[in-house]
Order: sequence, then C-alpha cells, then structure tokens
Amino acid sequence: MLDAHPALTSMLVYAPQNWPDLRSRRTTSDGDYFILGARRREHRLWLPGPPAPGAALSALIPVDKSTQTRSAATLRFLRHVNGSSPGAAKIDDKRFSEMLRALDGHFAKASYRDIAEQLFGHERLNREPWKTSSIRAMTIRLVKGGIALMRGGYRKLLTK
Repeated sequence: MLDAHPALTSMLVYAPQNWPDLRSRRTTSDGDYFILGARRREHRLWLPGPPAPGAALSALIPVDKSTQTRSAATLRFLRHVNGSSPGAAKIDDKRFSEMLRALDGHFAKASYRDIAEQLFGHERLNREPWKTSSIRAMTIRLVKGGIALMRGGYRKLLTK
C-alpha cells in the first residue's frame, strides 16, 4: 500500500502519469488501484485515497508472515519506477526484511533479546549465553542497519 506522507521528502511522488508502463488505473470508494509493468514485472498498487499531485509517498508494509515478500515487492516497484535494474540492491531481501522487523521492534521499545527471539526463535536464542551470543551481536547490527536505512541509507540501495 502506498500513501501520502506530508512530513517526508520522498524519492517517489504521486504522479502516476509519469510512472513507467502504467497499464491500468481504477478509482473506487476505497482508493485508487494501479497496475504497472507486464507479466513477471507487474506491480499492483493501492492508494487509499488520491493524494495531491506531487505529494510524497510512503509504503506501508505490515509486519507479519508476508513482510519479507512485501518488502521485496516494494523494492522491485521502486527500482521499476526509477529505471534501475532489478538486481540493483546490495542487501539481500531476507536481510532487508530482518532489518525492517528489527527496526519495528526497536521502535516498539522491545529489548534486543525480545527482537532476537522474534527473528530467530526461542530455541536458537537459548543455545548460548545471551551476553556473549553471536545472535545478540547480529540483532544489534540489524537494529543499527534498520536505523541507517530509515535515516536515508535506503537511497543507496536504489541508486547502485
């Protein structure tokens, strides 16, 4: 889902007439639906109300069992709109998804241990002492990576 976000400066603005390969646009009572691209590179978008032309857009990605798939689809869509190659990202989709999930946990005030348990499972977490655990170090790196992405590091993914 894409939505207008007035507090952001976004690399994606609401200008569907300029989006490449716009095949279909449908307006209903619950928002605007778009189809861009074709076949395997098809992107289906929903905006829950038409934003003002030129408004900065943000992606809302629910954190659930499909987060990884939705994150990857969002990156593919941004690459499509910006004309980048599909393989432009330097962070693989799984790591990107883990960073986003860790960042969400961080903002929900979860401890690193709680974040690690959600990401890696209780059994894996209890295999070694927490203070010296490689899982602890990895969780901290994922949170820091998520914060870096949030602060603009995601732009590097889209420009390479």
